[in-house]
Amino acid sequence: MKKRLITSAFALAMAVAGSTAAQADKFVYSFWFGANHTANTMALQPYLKMLREESGGKIDWDLVPGAQLASGPGTPEAVGEGLIDAGLAIAPYQPKLMAATNTIFAYSLLGKDTLAAAAAMNEAVMLGCPQCQEEYHRMNGVGFAGYATTPYVFMCRPEVKTVEDLKGLKVRSSGAGVLISEIAGATPVSMSPGDATTALERGTLDCVLGAVSWLKSYSYQDVVKSVVDSPMGTGGPPLLMFVNRDVWQGMTPEMRALHIKHAPDLVAGASYDAQMVNDAKIFAAAKEAGLMITPDNEGFASLMTELDKRQRQSVIQHSKDANVKNPEEILDFYLASYERWQKLLDEQGRDRDTFVRLLWDEIYSKVDPETL
Repeated sequence: MKKRLITSAFALAMAVAGSTAAQADKFVYSFWFGANHTANTMALQPYLKMLREESGGKIDWDLVPGAQLASGPGTPEAVGEGLIDAGLAIAPYQPKLMAATNTIFAYSLLGKDTLAAAAAMNEAVMLGCPQCQEEYHRMNGVGFAGYATTPYVFMCRPEVKTVEDLKGLKVRSSGAGVLISEIAGATPVSMSPGDATTALERGTLDCVLGAVSWLKSYSYQDVVKSVVDSPMGTGGPPLLMFVNRDVWQGMTPEMRALHIKHAPDLVAGASYDAQMVNDAKIFAAAKEAGLMITPDNEGFASLMTELDKRQRQSVIQHSKDANVKNPEEILDFYLASYERWQKLLDEQGRDRDTFVRLLWDEIYSKVDPETL
C-alpha cells in the first residue's frame, strides 16, 4: 500500500541509495516541500552540512526535495517502512498514527511569540509527552527538531476587510485553523499548502490560513489580493527530523549524538531564520507589490477570543477519540512551557545565539539519543 508513494524510477534509485548507505553511511532525506522552500535553504541544508563537516564526512545526507520520493501525508509511513531514511513529518496529516503529537499541533498558541512557541513545542514533544515518543516507536521512527511558523494569517483572493467578509468563503485550514474558520463563518478545506496554490488560481479556494512565508514559498502573492495582518495563532510542530528507527540505531553513538547536539541549530534555522526574519521581508515585499493589507482590528481579535474559549475542550475530545490518554496533561505541560519560555526569553534575550543556547540547555541537553 505504501509503496505507491514512490515512483518505480525512484524505487530503483532508493535501492541503489540503500546499498550506498549500508557501505558509506549515506542517507536519503525526502523533503516534500520544494527545493527553494526556506525550511530547506535556511534550516535543513545548513544542518546537514554541519553534520557532514563535524563528522568528517561520516554523516552524509542526500536531500531529495519536491515530494519526489514521498508525499507529505505519506512521509511518516514511508520512513517507518524504510522506503526513505528520514523526512518531514506533520501530525495533522496522520492524526491517528500521530495522535499525541497532534494534541500539541491542534492547540493554537495565542500571541506573536514565535520563539517561545517553537521552544515549547520541542520541550513538550521531547520531554513532556511520553505518548509522543511511544507513537514514534510504534511507527518505527525517531522524531525531533520541530519548528514553529510565525502566527497564521488569512491570505485571500477577494478583498477581506472585516470578519464578515470571510463568511461563506472556502479557507484552507488545519489544526486550530479549522475551528477559527468555522467561528468566522467560513468553510474549512483540508489540503496541502502546495495544492492550495492551484486551488486559489482556479477559484475553488478563496483563502489560505497560513504563514506569511507561504506568500513566497507557494507563490500565493501571485494569486491573492489581500492579507489580514492579524495573528490567528501559532501551531505545530512539524518534525524536521523523522528518522527510520533501524537507520538511527545503525548509526554509531557519536553520529546519533551529533544529530541531537545540533538539533537546536536546526530549530533556530527553521523558526528564527526561515520564519521570523524571512517573514518580515516577505511582508514588506507584499505591501510594495500592492497587496491589500488589512490591519489588525477588534473583529479579527474576537475570533481568537472565541477560539480560546472553545479550543481546549475541542482538542481534548478529539484526542480522546483518537485514544490519547489524559490529553489534558499534555496540554497543561505545553501551555506552562509556553509561558515559561516567554519569561525566559524576555530575561535572557531573543537573539539567535541565545535562542540556540537555551534550546540546548533547557531541552536537548536532557535528551538521550540512545533512548529515543
